[in-house]
Amino acid sequence: MTHSFFGGVFPPTRKENTRRKPLHKLSPGPSQVVIPLDMCAGGTSVPLVKAGDHVAMGQPVAAWGSEGGAAAHASVSGRVRGIEERPHPWGGLAPAVVIDSDGQDTPWEQWPQPLNEREVTLGVLVDRVRQAGVVGMGGGCFPTWEKLDRAAGRVDTVILNAAECEPYVTADHRLLLERANHILRAAPLLSRCLGATRVVLVTEGDKLNAVESLERRLRRRGGPVRLCTVRTRYPLGAEKQIVQTVTGREVPPGGTPLDVKCVVFNVATVYAIQDAVFRGSPLTHRAVTVTGGAVTRPRNLWVPVGTPLKLLLEACGGLREPPDLTVTGGPMMGVALDSLDAPVIKSTNSLVCLTGAERREEGPGGVCIRCGKCVAGCPMHLAPTFIRQALTQQDWRRLERLRTEDCQSCGCCSFICPAQLPLTEIVASARRALAERGAEA
Repeated sequence: MTHSFFGGVFPPTRKENTRRKPLHKLSPGPSQVVIPLDMCAGGTSVPLVKAGDHVAMGQPVAAWGSEGGAAAHASVSGRVRGIEERPHPWGGLAPAVVIDSDGQDTPWEQWPQPLNEREVTLGVLVDRVRQAGVVGMGGGCFPTWEKLDRAAGRVDTVILNAAECEPYVTADHRLLLERANHILRAAPLLSRCLGATRVVLVTEGDKLNAVESLERRLRRRGGPVRLCTVRTRYPLGAEKQIVQTVTGREVPPGGTPLDVKCVVFNVATVYAIQDAVFRGSPLTHRAVTVTGGAVTRPRNLWVPVGTPLKLLLEACGGLREPPDLTVTGGPMMGVALDSLDAPVIKSTNSLVCLTGAERREEGPGGVCIRCGKCVAGCPMHLAPTFIRQALTQQDWRRLERLRTEDCQSCGCCSFICPAQLPLTEIVASARRALAERGAEA
């Protein structure tokens, strides 16, 4: 039985340009890759190589350190140019390992041996995932080995998230269609190691061909995995909303799915986990959707991590017109790009180039008509219009009571506002203002 979550909106999905496009290996491969040392929410990694070193594909080039981070690996073979400041898709410049490819993609010979299911314990799973540098690939970027370690013995439900509710993006859809057996192979392993009693694979109803394919595979395989198909609604893919949809349990404010005995993994993350365990392979490649009205030939690509984003556009025939906005991660929650020289990182699931006709402009500061749509649309039960009012009046006590820290920046309020107020940015500003006041105090 499926449940529902409060709020949400229904933006046009606009996935038709790429939903039927299979994953293609990027060809030709990049002549140079840029591996940022900031690729997860856990901190900055420590480089293991220096200028002049020769590296093989899959060889570790960075490791987690005392301040966190995650392991990173060469996605091509070649020679290290150096540790340089390079554009980062999250904005600004960041230190990165720059590797000049030799075009051979010579694999590293010291990969760990593949394992079978019977050999894998929780400790082995956590260690393999940590060595492989797997992080949340749905946008969270949290180190997956830490999530596994924290969830062990505390959950009864493992949720595999294939909702992919962002408009335009179809990378996870293609993974489900083309590599479902790999994902389904890892699901029972996660359930057993974490001590969960059920595994639920969640996808939206606009992926009917993937649903039919998964149903056939599940009937043949059997096992603990249950397929849950739900109505397309944004932001179903967010952890708190997908937990409530599957289980009916509401994650408390400031809490995580572990507080209600659930753990959520994006299907791309699950694919990377099975690669680490059953092939001994680190996370060096990922699926990326390149789309938008400005792109000549939208496609889904299988891309080495560290590939400059401009090469993805070249593989799609370039731009048919100058884009009005270019983002990674989807138009609702994605990050606007400063430079196409920024590389693909582990959480990059899309490159979306929007034309002026596709982009919905937000007004700089129209008049609120008090319709209440932002309140009805907010999945976190917030009142963006009151937050805006309190911030304008600098009523800090009232602002504290309006729980701005619960905002997940999904963009529902800005999307649904008939006055086209930039409510998402206003709530973020209010959150920053309260944090600064707290720091001063």
